[in-house]
Amino acid sequence: MLDISVDYMGLSLKAPFLAASSGYTADIEKIVALAHTGMGAIVLKSLFEEQINNEVQFLEDHSAEYPENADFLQRYVTDHSVGKYLDLIKEVKQRVDIPVIASINCFNRGSWVNFAKEIESAGADALEVNIYSLPLSPLRSSSEIEMEYNSVVKAISSAIKIPVAVKIGENFTNLADFVCSLQGYGASAVVLFNRFYRPDISLKSLQLVTASPFSSKGEYTRELRWIAIISSLVRGLDLSASTGIHEPSAAIKLMLAGAKTVQLCSVLYQQGPFVVANFVDELKNFMQEKGFNKISDFCGMLNYGKIMHPEKFERVQFLKMGDKYSR
Repeated sequence: MLDISVDYMGLSLKAPFLAASSGYTADIEKIVALAHTGMGAIVLKSLFEEQINNEVQFLEDHSAEYPENADFLQRYVTDHSVGKYLDLIKEVKQRVDIPVIASINCFNRGSWVNFAKEIESAGADALEVNIYSLPLSPLRSSSEIEMEYNSVVKAISSAIKIPVAVKIGENFTNLADFVCSLQGYGASAVVLFNRFYRPDISLKSLQLVTASPFSSKGEYTRELRWIAIISSLVRGLDLSASTGIHEPSAAIKLMLAGAKTVQLCSVLYQQGPFVVANFVDELKNFMQEKGFNKISDFCGMLNYGKIMHPEKFERVQFLKMGDKYSR
């Protein structure tokens, strides 16, 4: 009997597939459909600190004649946004029987510790923290920025009992060291990688426009490289792969590299919730063909520390391949 269940951050998942945080996971009916088609867990749409602040600023700009309202507006918008999010958690928990992971997008400690406590009280099984603020000042060091991340993770993980995952981008000087520090400050898992908003330029209008919000096939190879490396160097930390997972084969490759779970997003928008059943079936077919009985039989078997030539994961290999194709 094939067993595709996994333990992710101490949560028992019936499958290694997660619905990534997005607008898709803010819709209760879509979430219910995902649970019925074999999804292992749901990461709810993020509660954005930036969005709350923007709403407050908009109201302040349109009530300039009442400057004393600023504190009231901040409190009202924040409470309203958080209240709606807590209601979503409670409703989802009532409708599905799989783990529900809340998500917050923040860039400072501030009130997020209190929000994390409320999220825990609402019944969330875990919390995914998405920390990012584009560093634009040349006067800020990389170590200072990393310490801000660690400070947020420490404050939140110390305040709640549910496990905390941290979703990050790849732009760190020493990614393995940074991930290790996140673990030290309380992270139970790290999600690699966040796919940030991407601008583009319209040659017709000569204006800045939004690039496609969806990932494309093949983007997962960046995650594959770093998951293979980090799963070998940082022990006792669960890794979740995110971005570019459009086919079951990509998900399986990422698990071979060391991902405990893989997160689906663009493929859900493009193909709907029933694509999850295909991921489940193809995973089982792969395991049966290769003689694996459970995920742990092959998870990480091709990571940086286990393959014969680990240098294939190193950047210098690209230069060698470049020489090959230039002839």
